[in-house]
Amino acid sequence: MKRILALLLLLYCAPRARAADGRAEEGPSIRVAIARNSPSLKLKTSSRVYAQDVKTGQKYLLLERSAYEIKASAGGISVAGQQLSSPIKLLSSDGQERIRLGGNLYKGDILIRASGADKLDIIEYLPLEDYLYGVLGVEMSPDWPLEALKAQAVASRTYALKNINPARDYDVTDGVEMQVYNGTARINSRIIDAVNSTRGEVLKYKGKLVTAFFHACCGGHTASVKSAWGEDVIKPLYGVPDPFCSRASHYRWELFVPAGDLLKFIQKQGSTALKIKAVRVYRKDRSGRAVSLRFTTDRGVKDAPVTELRKSVGNYEFRSTLITRISPVRGGYEFAGRGWGHGVGMCQEGAKAMAEKGRTYKKILHQYYPGASITDYD
Repeated sequence: MKRILALLLLLYCAPRARAADGRAEEGPSIRVAIARNSPSLKLKTSSRVYAQDVKTGQKYLLLERSAYEIKASAGGISVAGQQLSSPIKLLSSDGQERIRLGGNLYKGDILIRASGADKLDIIEYLPLEDYLYGVLGVEMSPDWPLEALKAQAVASRTYALKNINPARDYDVTDGVEMQVYNGTARINSRIIDAVNSTRGEVLKYKGKLVTAFFHACCGGHTASVKSAWGEDVIKPLYGVPDPFCSRASHYRWELFVPAGDLLKFIQKQGSTALKIKAVRVYRKDRSGRAVSLRFTTDRGVKDAPVTELRKSVGNYEFRSTLITRISPVRGGYEFAGRGWGHGVGMCQEGAKAMAEKGRTYKKILHQYYPGASITDYD
């Protein structure tokens, strides 16, 4: 999702970082890129705030109830006309800040760095468990069964820990390319309960963290990580039959794609065709998902990866690669299929249905990550 060019931040004084339930935080921390490649930040203060040059340690006082502009400038960062080195930290007068950005409230430490080409990145540093409070409510509805929320908490914790890498500028982003994270938005007592009751629990296979992928709906069979992205497959990410998600609203989908759009797509794939005569699924993986399509044209046949067509049309509209039918219709082709998302790992709709049937979060996790153990991260 693209962000507005000028981001509005509002800083609040707050007590030292604590869990959402008021307990002092422990455990690992994570760095979340909450904005990337922003040309400027418009800052409003509700109290005295310091902009700290990280390299020199020098602090510059920003007055309370005042407006400032922060922007990338000459390889550094300009704050109200004062040139500082990159990166800088934003600190309230008592050493802790809360920031409102794009309607979301963030409680971690905030670091701003110049990212090149006169752009800024905003990175939040916060305890892992606090991060999970901000993930669960947007990756899974807070109103879903508690056991499903617990399963999501373990999967999201595992995925986050797997991606922590001190060699990078940040560990995770806040968008759908990793896990959606909206700060403290949508946190309620059930989200807190799901995180706290599974605190520290992760999925491991042969002693190593599983890359605990998840998706909205698998359509009846989860996908192998190898068929989805070509990665080495392990037992927990091999793909399993799923009899639980069939009543979900996302279980089936249909989509009309104009013939002209398909022609432009295969031309970008290297075809010289001027007309498409037929389209069919050419190759499938063991879960039944299409791997490639074959286009019969006026210049012969052209095979193309389904994942590339999905990107071209749009992942929201072209909901999965589990294609069940391709029919020629006036002006184009109608695609029908099952599921929503890449299909790897936990099916969220299946997890919801299992929880509604009384299954525990551990049984849910064993269904979708077979062979994985549930253990403490340390």
